[in-house]
Amino acid sequence: MLWADSESRTTRQPDASVDRSGWLDRALVAASLLVLTAGYRTVVEGNDWWITTLLVTLVATLTCAVLRGLGVRLVAPFAAVVLFVTIVWVFVPETLAAGFPTPSSVGALSELVESARVIIVEEKAPVAAARGIVLLVAVAFGSLVVVADAFLELRRAPAWIGLLLLGVFAVPAMVSGRTPGFWLFVVAAVPWLVMLHVGRTSSRGSAVGNQVPAVLIAVVSLAGALVLPTVAPDIRAAAASWGDPPPSVFGRGINPMLELGQNLRRNSTAVALTYTTTAEVPPYLKVATLRDFTGKTWIPGSTLPADRFEGRIGLREGIETTMDTTRITIEGLDSTMLPVPYVAQDTNGLEGVWRFERMGMTVRSESTDTSGQEYSVNSLTITPTAEQMRQLSTVIGPSLQPYVDLPDEVPPSIARTAREVTSSAPTDYDKALALQSFFRSGEFRYSETAPVADDYDGNGLSVVAEFLERKAGYCVHFASAMAVMARTLDIPSRVAVGYAPGRSVGLIDGEPVYENTSDDLHAWTELFFEGAGWVRFDPTTSIGSATLFDEPAMEGSEAPSDANSQTPRGERNEGSATVGDEATASGTAPRTLAVTGVVVMLILAGPAVVRELRRRRRLRSSTPDSLWRELEDVCRDLGLDVPDTDTPRGFAGRLENRPGVDADALERLLHQVEIARFARESTSDAGPATTRDAVSLTAGLRAGTPRPDRWRALLLPRSLGPRPVTARPTYLDEHMPA
Repeated sequence: MLWADSESRTTRQPDASVDRSGWLDRALVAASLLVLTAGYRTVVEGNDWWITTLLVTLVATLTCAVLRGLGVRLVAPFAAVVLFVTIVWVFVPETLAAGFPTPSSVGALSELVESARVIIVEEKAPVAAARGIVLLVAVAFGSLVVVADAFLELRRAPAWIGLLLLGVFAVPAMVSGRTPGFWLFVVAAVPWLVMLHVGRTSSRGSAVGNQVPAVLIAVVSLAGALVLPTVAPDIRAAAASWGDPPPSVFGRGINPMLELGQNLRRNSTAVALTYTTTAEVPPYLKVATLRDFTGKTWIPGSTLPADRFEGRIGLREGIETTMDTTRITIEGLDSTMLPVPYVAQDTNGLEGVWRFERMGMTVRSESTDTSGQEYSVNSLTITPTAEQMRQLSTVIGPSLQPYVDLPDEVPPSIARTAREVTSSAPTDYDKALALQSFFRSGEFRYSETAPVADDYDGNGLSVVAEFLERKAGYCVHFASAMAVMARTLDIPSRVAVGYAPGRSVGLIDGEPVYENTSDDLHAWTELFFEGAGWVRFDPTTSIGSATLFDEPAMEGSEAPSDANSQTPRGERNEGSATVGDEATASGTAPRTLAVTGVVVMLILAGPAVVRELRRRRRLRSSTPDSLWRELEDVCRDLGLDVPDTDTPRGFAGRLENRPGVDADALERLLHQVEIARFARESTSDAGPATTRDAVSLTAGLRAGTPRPDRWRALLLPRSLGPRPVTARPTYLDEHMPA
């Protein structure tokens, strides 16, 4: 036999301990990264993004580990492809064709990235878990796994991995200005220290002396994490540039409906103004009136020649009115539009030139702003009874036509819902009450984050239709939806933007002082009734107060519970975060779980399936050469390398004394191979007997190998990868003759 001559040309596969060490290193890195994701809760709200990121990270980790196990040298390109396909399946599955990404997949992902960029630029952390934001976080951590896998192949892998983890730990502090807790650093550092220890002991032995550097690094690192935050510069200064404050809602040339949501979601609360009033209840303060609806948004309207005067003119006889005075002090509002109660009649104490807009009775200036202004407003409060409201009928003439205009393409669900809600309402007033109650009855929920997270933020027709289905949003969605639904019923409507009733913060001369902050920014609906004028209806659940005029049978009785259901300031954002979490929990996480399950099964079962298909193809071909290749690949799968320079007889010489090998069957197969390769005339078909010999040999090799190695050969067949240049002996080599 020629086994001794050929052994010098044989290279070995990595042994089981090396394989286990590679898998352990990747598992430890993934564990550290997943622990560090907890620190990003100061950057992104909710849990959906965390679940999605965890699962995408798992896919990336398994991909890299399996590719390394197969002996693939360039892991990063293959892992990047798997990561890209997984991301497409999770975030834009509608762009797939037969399960594969298409050019439109790239465009759809680009749109999500752009939406995330807008959120990052315009909002302060923590931001809502919008799909674009979740996409960026998931891709970032999946890519970090691929980078870490490349680092693990470097000579000083633990040092590079440590720097990578330190950077991941520092990012949340740079974005939000809040450093993650010390214990998060400790827990994330433990897997890294284990990797450092395993690497040192596997390469140098486990002597105590060799463990001292690892212990020293651990002590220095943890002590540094504890001491550094107390002596380092304030990180909040670096974080200030992340997410510029949104533009003022009432800035010059700005559409309030477009900026209201961003200002409500800002994480800092600023006092806008304080006021006292002679009114029985603190009034809404209106800043802008939005009449024109483009189908995509509401925009402020200017006074038209046909616009009616608002106030006493046109009031039906017998409707009660009172004149109230509100004294307002501007604290932190810089705008050319003045907050005033409706219906404002005159102002006193203003500096600069201001003018009334006949449409909406708002006040604005072309040359002055509200900064530092102290002024009083006399306003008319109109309070008809419910019976009077039901007696009013409105005729749509030229002056009211702009208030019922809608684009041609209105989603059918909007008009259908309006008809269903008001089907039993006999008058316009009852229809208005039905619409208001529909939104405030408890079926809808207030959330500033759900529309952003689920990609239906805004106030256009498509957004209104989506809002009616999802039943979660903030004042912009409620006010816009009620105004559009009213127009489908031929009730003139418009949207008002300003401040919900303020919160009492003290007394001055026995009068309560009310305060409005940026949290009180609000939008509501105004409907027109001939003889009563424009009447406020606030459909936003849990905010402000519902409009409900006195019924004859209800005089002296207690008003319905939602008549004054003002949500205390500070609870809005807390409550909305909860709703937002619930809304986004049904976003990408469930789909990610399903996709991850499929991808993990493909990653784990894929190599075995491909290997089995190759085996069956070779056995069906029944050529000596294909059967010999199968025998070589089985040996490679089980741990014995087969160099291309080896001869069949030299390789057979090393196999004949192995446990489970039938020497006679090996000799017969070798004879057929040598005939096929070297004889002048030979048949390519080996025949059933030769095929049985090949099957017997491969089965005997597997039977003579320990079970862990057999499982390893099944799940991670080395024969699918390139032939290694160098390796160490394995169990198979230990049983080769010396």
